[in-house]
Order: sequence, then structure tokens, then C-alpha cells
Amino acid sequence: MRPHLWDPWATARTAPRRTAVVAGDESCSFAELTGRADALAGALRARGLPDGAVLSTDIPTGPRFFALVLAALRHGYGLFPVAPELLALPGGPALLTDAGAALHVTAGPLPADRPALPCPAVGDEELMSAPGAPAPAVPRAAGHLVFATSGTTGLPQAVVRTRPARPYKGVAVIERYAAGPDRGPHLMANPTYHLGTLGPALYALQAGSAVVVQRTWSQAGFAELADRYAADSVMLSPDRLTSLVGAGRAPERAFRVVFHGGAACPPGVKRAAIELFGPVLHEYYGTSRSVLTEITTPEWLERPGSVGRPLPGIGVEVTHEGRALPPGEAGEIGIRLRAADRGAAEAPVHATGDVGFLDADGYLFVIGRAGTPQELRAARLEHEVRLLPGVTDAVVLPGSASPVCFVEHGPACPDPVPAVEASARRLGLPAPRVVPAASGALPRTPSGKIRRAGLSVLAGVPAAAGEGPG
Repeated sequence: MRPHLWDPWATARTAPRRTAVVAGDESCSFAELTGRADALAGALRARGLPDGAVLSTDIPTGPRFFALVLAALRHGYGLFPVAPELLALPGGPALLTDAGAALHVTAGPLPADRPALPCPAVGDEELMSAPGAPAPAVPRAAGHLVFATSGTTGLPQAVVRTRPARPYKGVAVIERYAAGPDRGPHLMANPTYHLGTLGPALYALQAGSAVVVQRTWSQAGFAELADRYAADSVMLSPDRLTSLVGAGRAPERAFRVVFHGGAACPPGVKRAAIELFGPVLHEYYGTSRSVLTEITTPEWLERPGSVGRPLPGIGVEVTHEGRALPPGEAGEIGIRLRAADRGAAEAPVHATGDVGFLDADGYLFVIGRAGTPQELRAARLEHEVRLLPGVTDAVVLPGSASPVCFVEHGPACPDPVPAVEASARRLGLPAPRVVPAASGALPRTPSGKIRRAGLSVLAGVPAAAGEGPG
């Protein structure tokens, strides 16, 4: 099937009663969703919010949240989704300043003990009840999303993306993404406030699929929702994949595609997930700026550990001290974004902060974070440890004298210490201090990445700058 443009307003015209969003006991049709989005845009204009202004929101994932997202995208606003618990932290409200938020839209009264916000706040229902203007004409430039980094080493950082220079057009519906008016829902099983989670769900919604939100994670709840709504697609972070693989539990109905990303996925976990779900895993790698690469199951089985080749219009290069490196040699990963995704004043190459290598066919392998030579050696060991049979995740911190290696492992690897020490010797590294842990036991961010900041405190070593692969 050739790609074609589609958007929620087209679904509302052709199938107005088609279910758009389900979250617990809340649901709405496409006609209701797009009607609310247009009404919100009119209310924002009536409030005097100028074209291009950035909104922040902590509305829980559901019909009200997606209506605000669509209002922003179609009617020319920036939108910064932020987790409510993040705003409760002492430094959390500063994220809104970094994102340039002019107005915070919330689901209800803000708690009295929450730190003050740097911008006015309004409830979305208050917006809807106030006298509003008619839905404005679609502006010349679409809105855009602002995201925060994962916060693996501390407080997340807001990353402002370039606003598109064209009007809102919806999405190009592509067969391999298993979304559209003739497809089942997309199951959203991770928190919203990350590009890796919201991206696939928002694509599916715009393409004409419903979005079913699992607000509280459990293996049984996941399978029940997937079967009840006959879901065709899902996004799962590696920790969710590990949880399902460990339980050996998949929905009775087979998914057409299982997206995963947000953190490095150990090959052992991915192989088990392929056995559980079938050859439908579709992995992506990106930053808070953009999705950069994709890889299908058949491609991955030929190149275990790869995150794929760049998407059309995106360039990936691996360098060391400004010198391009040949295939197989690890260095810093830089990307050339599409012209529409970068500002005119930005450098042509954007540093991801990650290290990795390209193979002879242009497939990218991400091994860790860039930094000092000591950190690069730790990243290489971390990559090697993830490849060990029975290991479900790992983090290696450089340490002052020797690396500290936290290893999550399952029954297939009852004692990872000898294998980790052998990997360190093979790389010419000092014997690491190995801290074994059960699968899923290490602290994680909402996007599924191991939270390195907490591990640094436990290990007594400084936290590395930045975050893990995105």
C-alpha cells in the first residue's frame, strides 16, 4: 500500500463515531476529540495566547490530553507534556521556563504544597467553559512538541524542537506501522511524557487508529486490554519487554507490530520477545529531538544489537576528535537532522552524546554515552555485558580505580560475575566490581531506562554527564 496523508479530522468526517481514545472509564469518538481540540484552540485564541506560544500540561493521558495535543499541532502551538510528579520536585517548575511555556494547562486545581509555577495556570475544563472564539483557521505553520530528556543522571532537561515551517497535514500512513482507519487500536503501555511513548501513539491516532491507554502497568492488565480491544500495535520499553518475557505471557491476539525503544535492549531479551510475539518487533533509536533510525525483526536477526539505519533525510556519522571513523570503529555519534527539524542558526551536525559504530552496510550500533576515555571504556564493557546470555540489562560506571558493573540477570545466568570479569579482561580493563541484581530490580525512569544517578550514589562514584541512549 502506498503511503497517503491522513489526520483525525479526516476520520471524524468519514467515521465520526469511531472510537478515538480509551483510558479506564473515559473514552471519546473522533468527532468528539477533534471538536474538543478545535474548541480548545478557540479558547486559547480568545485568551490572547499568540500563535507559536508554548503550552505545558500535566493532564493525565486520555481523551482530554490528546485533545490538547491535537489543538496544539493543528493550530500552531508548542506543547510540553510534563509528568505531575516532576513539577512537585524543587527544580521541576524550572523545566517550564526552559521550555518557554507561556501557559500551563492542567486537569484540575494545583496542589497547595506544589512549588510555584513560572507561568499562569488554567484548567482545561475552565478553558472549555469560558467564552471562546470560533476555531481559528489553520495557521501557516503547524504546532510542535517539546520533550524532556529521560533524566537518568538527575533532573530531566527540556529540549525545544524546531517548529515546522508548513501547515498541519497529519501523517503519512505507512503499512508497516499497522495504523489506519482499517486497523485495530494502538495500546499505550508506558507513561506519556517521553517522545518514545507518545510518538507511536500519536502517529496511530492521526492515522485513524484508536489509542487505548494502560494507566497502571501489570502483565495481566496488558494482555486483557490487548485482547479486549483487538489491538494491532503497541509500544513497549525494554523493561516492559523484560517483564512480559519473564512471565512468558503474550495476548491471545497477535500484534501486527511491537514498537520498542527508549533504552538499549539486551539481545537476549529481544530474542525472547521475538519468540513470544513473533517477528513483529520494530525498534527505533532517537533523541528528544527526533527519531533517527529504525530496524525490523528480520534485519535485527541478521545484525543482533543494531538499532538500524537512518530514516530518509537523516544522516548519521561516527567521529573521534572530528575525524570520521571507518565501519566497526567506535566513536561519537552525530546526526544531520532534516532541514525542517533544525533551526537556521543550528550547526549542521547535532551531537547525540552517545557512542557507537556503523557496520559496512550503514547499520548503527549504540554502545553507551560519550565522554572521557575512561567513560568510553566503561561504555564498551556495558555493551559487552548486555550481550552475555541471561543478562537482561546492565550499567557500567567508570569508578576511580576500576569500573562498577550493575548487572540484572535471570535464571539462565545464575552468577554473572565470571562472565563480566572475562569481558573486562578481553577489553583490557581492570577487574570490575560486579553488583548482581534480579531482572527489573534497578531503579528506572518512566521511559524504562536505568536511573544512573541513584546507582552512582550507591557505588560511590560521580554521575556521568547526560543520559543513556534515547
